[in-house]
Amino acid sequence: MEGRPWSICRQFAGAPLATAGSMSIRAVLDRVFSAVDASGPRPVLAIGNGDPTASACFRPPLEAEEAVVEALRSRKHNGYSRSVGVLPARRAVAEYLSRDLPYQLSPDDIYLTAGCCQAIDVMISILAQPGSNILLPKPGFPLYESRTMFSNLEARHFNLIPDRGWEADLESVEALADENTVAMVIVNPSNPCGSVYSHDHLAKIAEIARKLGIIIIADEV
Repeated sequence: MEGRPWSICRQFAGAPLATAGSMSIRAVLDRVFSAVDASGPRPVLAIGNGDPTASACFRPPLEAEEAVVEALRSRKHNGYSRSVGVLPARRAVAEYLSRDLPYQLSPDDIYLTAGCCQAIDVMISILAQPGSNILLPKPGFPLYESRTMFSNLEARHFNLIPDRGWEADLESVEALADENTVAMVIVNPSNPCGSVYSHDHLAKIAEIARKLGIIIIADEV
């Protein structure tokens, strides 16, 4: 029976699901690391690891660890919480984000997820209306492409301009958008390009989105 569940999945879901599942940066990294001789004389630097907590200098402070232990021992959080996140956490996030805004966010404006991947799943699922399309940066983070394909959304790609620090080509954004465009994705700092947009460029992106009447999915920001 080895491998059969995936065969059944492909049989019922068809080629799009198989194609979406193959679009993973992890698969590329696994192939790279499988070819590395760990016993060699030179150290191996895992530059494909985006999790800073794997380094000792980024370990959480003792106060944070004690707070987690205290929450566990309090037995106040042993059951299922609301899918949007517990109220005290959403309230804390709303208060923190409101510091840099001209208006006050409420806890109802906050949806907490278990990491970026779940956030992408939730957003794309909500936007996946029949006939809709979403604007994705090229090059961009592969998960958006695969999740869009999985949800039967049309992906339209706008270019990032290398000579301008990988800024978004806003003319192509306007040319690609139509009445069925629901959102555009901005990854800043850029993954995989590593660039950081200026405040001026971000303001132009916001103005374009406002003009087109679409939302911005702001990844990394």
